[in-house]
Amino acid sequence: MKDRDQKQGQRRDGPRDERLMAEATRRAPGIAARNGRQPRPPVRQAGTASSSMHTLPLEIRQSRKYKKSKRVLRKRVSGRPTRSMTAASVPSAVWSGVKKALLLVTVIFLAIMAFVGGSGLGMLSGYISTARPLEIKDIKETYEATFIYDKNGQQAAVLTGSQNILREYVPISVIKRTYIDDAFIAIEDERFETHKGIDPKRIANSVGNVFLSFGTDTHGASTITQQVVKMMSGADDRSAQRKIQEWERAIDLEKKLSKDRIMELFVNMVPMGGQYVGVQSAAKAYFGKDISQLDLAECAFLAGIPNLPSIYNPATEYGKRNALRRMRITLGKMLEIGKITEEEYQKALDRELVFKKTEQQTGSGTVNSYFIDAVINEVIEQLMSQRGYSRQLANLAVFQHGLTIETTLDPEIQRMAEVSFQKKELFSTNYDALPESPQIPQAAITVISNQPESFGQIVAMVGGFGEKKKNLIFNRATQAYRQPGSSIKPVLVYAPALDTGLVTAATVLVDEEKHLDPRNPGRSWPRNSGGGYNGPVTIRRALRQSLNTIAVEVYTEIMNPSIGLSYMKHMGVDRTDEPQPAGALGAFAWGMNSVEMAGMFTALANHGIFTEPYLFTRVLDADGNVLLEHKPRIEQVFSVETADLMTNLLVDTARNAGWIRPFVGIGSQPVAGKTGTSDERIDRWFCGYTPYYTAAVWYGFDNANGRRTEINSSDVASPIKIWRDVMFQIHENLEVKQFSMSDKLVSRQVCAESGMLPTEYCPEVITEYFDSTKRHTFPELPCTLHSEPIEEEPEPTEPEPTEPIIIEQPDNSPPDGDGHP
Repeated sequence: MKDRDQKQGQRRDGPRDERLMAEATRRAPGIAARNGRQPRPPVRQAGTASSSMHTLPLEIRQSRKYKKSKRVLRKRVSGRPTRSMTAASVPSAVWSGVKKALLLVTVIFLAIMAFVGGSGLGMLSGYISTARPLEIKDIKETYEATFIYDKNGQQAAVLTGSQNILREYVPISVIKRTYIDDAFIAIEDERFETHKGIDPKRIANSVGNVFLSFGTDTHGASTITQQVVKMMSGADDRSAQRKIQEWERAIDLEKKLSKDRIMELFVNMVPMGGQYVGVQSAAKAYFGKDISQLDLAECAFLAGIPNLPSIYNPATEYGKRNALRRMRITLGKMLEIGKITEEEYQKALDRELVFKKTEQQTGSGTVNSYFIDAVINEVIEQLMSQRGYSRQLANLAVFQHGLTIETTLDPEIQRMAEVSFQKKELFSTNYDALPESPQIPQAAITVISNQPESFGQIVAMVGGFGEKKKNLIFNRATQAYRQPGSSIKPVLVYAPALDTGLVTAATVLVDEEKHLDPRNPGRSWPRNSGGGYNGPVTIRRALRQSLNTIAVEVYTEIMNPSIGLSYMKHMGVDRTDEPQPAGALGAFAWGMNSVEMAGMFTALANHGIFTEPYLFTRVLDADGNVLLEHKPRIEQVFSVETADLMTNLLVDTARNAGWIRPFVGIGSQPVAGKTGTSDERIDRWFCGYTPYYTAAVWYGFDNANGRRTEINSSDVASPIKIWRDVMFQIHENLEVKQFSMSDKLVSRQVCAESGMLPTEYCPEVITEYFDSTKRHTFPELPCTLHSEPIEEEPEPTEPEPTEPIIIEQPDNSPPDGDGHP
């Protein structure tokens, strides 16, 4: 490393010959004076020589090789940046140069007057006394970019805030192992290591340079220390007062901070073109490398940018050409003041730079995914609730304090979901006609992992149809609370009823007209979708056919709404203030979002264990300290037997529920799921899961300003289509895996119409599962609905009537007078 005091002492105390020899040796490649820098090919392999030496030894300057090098240098660095110059712009450039020169002359005049006249001294004293003390800010907390990483540790997003500044802090210990500090010293402030904050010689030279260069002096009059003062104070007005105050602050800063600290501030605050501030972000943007990996030519290239970032911006071909010219000037200055050797200089000139493709960004930069938006909002909320930040401070921390946010994002699954959400055919059978409508249908999806190592992690999220064009817009996955319809029945009605032993899958209830509205007992409510009733049905069949009459009866008559709501609260969804019977059908004043619905279904997919869905694992501050760390809340909400039985019921529903079946299948993977439709077909849902992932999809219209746009009857299958399209992509290369079943679930045959033990007279016998830990729920009696018929004696009958038989006998009476008998 550089040891300026020691080297300055050697120059003062040693004989002249020894000093010359030391200086000559110092500039030779491979000398021990450079061994302070760690070898790192092809990065700079050795430390720089002492920078306090600005004049080469006489023996070297008189050598042929040196004179030849200077001629080559002048030839190579000749020319100025490419700049369009019109007839109208020439006077403007001249006038700009004149103004700069006049300002410098004025400042110098006032300084002189301070020593020769009372009025000048008073004015100068007034300027200095009115200067505010310079606040030495922690650069790591001043507009430093926040980096967000996916579950694999790869960068997923960079947050630059409203300032759109991309800065990444790098310590001086890293800087000193590169050429970047010497390159800046050479091109920006060659006497940086010896002056006390300002450089009088540089100021005097700048007056002439400004006139000769039409206001675009190659180096400028400000030292690196002055530039740090300017960047810290934010003062940029052109006035004698501001310049004098800047000088005073620079001198004061040199007294408070070491040269290394000043250089550290400079390299982290200096504008590097576009949104990039500081050398680390520039190195990654322009070369795709960490600053520690840059070689001499690349460091010289970067050091040339701050002079005129708009002219030397490598994001454009025009700026890149200018920056390459500037690089050659920088290399020449480094050679001239002894920062590099002739060999290093020649090698750097011959080096062909390879640039990373960089796109110019405007406004807020890259548009982040809905997942990243959700992470940002969640971190802000957690900083407020767990760390006591105000909302303003939490926002500043996320966008400007250089946080590191480690998320649960699976980038491949996120990409798949985004692809599906751009397929028009999934959103409407006649999408091309939708622009004529006041609204277009929207959707949202949340995908959560069911795998043991990542249980509860949200791996993907999309909050709207089509391409996302802005950051932090309305995210329907987290911010749209919509009525879930019948998709709530498994987690609010049937699973709690099974878990408490109030029903079994074989319990038979009568699907018939019911009057279950407590506010209007005379009204026939609820009604089934499509109308009609089915008579006696089992719980399994009621769920498969989504019979509203049975769901409400179980919720209000057999169970109690408070029981179902209590279970739901344990899964992070508190609606205990809405115990109305219609809740069994998803009719809540404050609906659910897709994160909540997917989260509750994961409890069924994971054998009754609920883990609150989460988006990030850790948040670190700029120093690597842990600000937030997610510790999953895990709770066994349902018994293993209840959850596995519900999964069995929902697999049956997905396979056999009429019109659903053609849309749900994803190859040979088993699927458990339930649809949902709110009143008047305003909202449509599908919540389903496999052994690998759970996903919940909402579909409908935004219905702003009180609208209630009904979903077209031809599009009612859209949420299932979207769910299947996303999940098919996710599972395409995954091994087929079956749902496991608790060994405490035992099968029994029952009568399909009574739910009792079947007899030979039962017309339909089914196999149903029962929880062996709840023995009282087992069927014990034979079916009484279909028993053996009792033989009855025939009723007595009357004999059939017969015709009378007439028997003729002979007539023995005497004949009458007429001879007749």
